[in-house]
Amino acid sequence: MTGIEYQGKRIPCRLIIFDKDGTLIDFTATWIPLIRKRVAFLLKKLEENKELEAFLLKSWGIDPVSGKVDPRGPCPVSPRGDEIIIGTMALYQHRYPWDEAKQWVSQAFDEADADGDWRKKVMPIKGIQTFLSHLKRDGFYTALATNDERKDTEAILNHLGMDGLFDVVLCSGEVTPSKPHPETIFTICRKLSVHPYEAVMVGDSVTDMMMGKRAGVALTVGILEGGVTPREELEKVADFVVESVRDLKFYE
Repeated sequence: MTGIEYQGKRIPCRLIIFDKDGTLIDFTATWIPLIRKRVAFLLKKLEENKELEAFLLKSWGIDPVSGKVDPRGPCPVSPRGDEIIIGTMALYQHRYPWDEAKQWVSQAFDEADADGDWRKKVMPIKGIQTFLSHLKRDGFYTALATNDERKDTEAILNHLGMDGLFDVVLCSGEVTPSKPHPETIFTICRKLSVHPYEAVMVGDSVTDMMMGKRAGVALTVGILEGGVTPREELEKVADFVVESVRDLKFYE
């Protein structure tokens, strides 16, 4: 029987569910440069100044000076469509018409995303490919639950050589309701014929931990490396918190 070691105990489990951004890849190194590029394209289109730049970044939960991300803000947990709406609202609050603002924000996102293959600059957590390969070798099911778009998720996994390391991948818009509702975990479990109590949820956000708790998984594990949520915040909701996925111990 496969399982995970936790506080000197062995807890049986068959399925390990991972968040992507901040868990398998470095969130800040991957997304903040892209978001700043989206803002730059938008400002150029509108011929606007730094005041609007700061307002847009704050609207997405990013400090415009330090680049620090609010772990409970929109940026770490919102799918692309929600981020576009947030940007549209920011422009609307600056007296731009809603319909035109939404078109401009969407266009800025598309132009920034197409300006060089940013997916090739994604920074994976050190040793993550080997870690996942060992889980598969040892007989675990693995799944990915992300609020990122399907196209970007598949491109990132392919670039990092991880596209064959998950039995199930669920992306933004493919499950309703989304995180932190437990339906994402329920859907994964149904696809693999595994009970939620035989699964472990591994993520870097409070949302990930809440989803795991509501689904009744065997264990929720908070990850610090690559994420933006402080340890003290994760410890309030996770069963336990580790620096990296590499610190997790599994048995077969």
